[in-house]
Amino acid sequence: MIAWPAVIKYEGESELRFVPSATEWGSDTDLYLAAYVEGDLLIDTTGAVYRLDIKNDNRCVPQFTGGYVDKAAVTEMVKAHLAFMGQCCVAKFSIDSIADGLTAVGLTDES
Repeated sequence: MIAWPAVIKYEGESELRFVPSATEWGSDTDLYLAAYVEGDLLIDTTGAVYRLDIKNDNRCVPQFTGGYVDKAAVTEMVKAHLAFMGQCCVAKFSIDSIADGLTAVGLTDES
C-alpha cells in the first residue's frame, strides 16, 4: 500500500511531480491516465518504489517493485529537482527523512 505523499520520478528527467494523497491520484486524470513509460516510478514516504507503466482499464495502477530507495538517494533526486526548478543553494540542501524530501518537492510545486 502506498504511503502518501509520494513523488513521480520520470525516466531520464530531473523534474519530480508531487502527489499529496490517494485522493489526488484518483481524481487527477493527468496522473492516473498518463502514458507512463518503463522507468517512470512512484516513490512513497517509506522509500517504496512502484512501477507506473502498467494499466488496467486504461488507468495506471502503481505496482510495487519490491525495491526501496534510501534517504541519500531521495536527497540527490530532490537536489536535482530543485536545481531544475532554479532554486539556489542546492548543494546545502539536506533532509532528516524521506518524507521531508518529498514535502520539499511539494513546497516547490506551490511556489
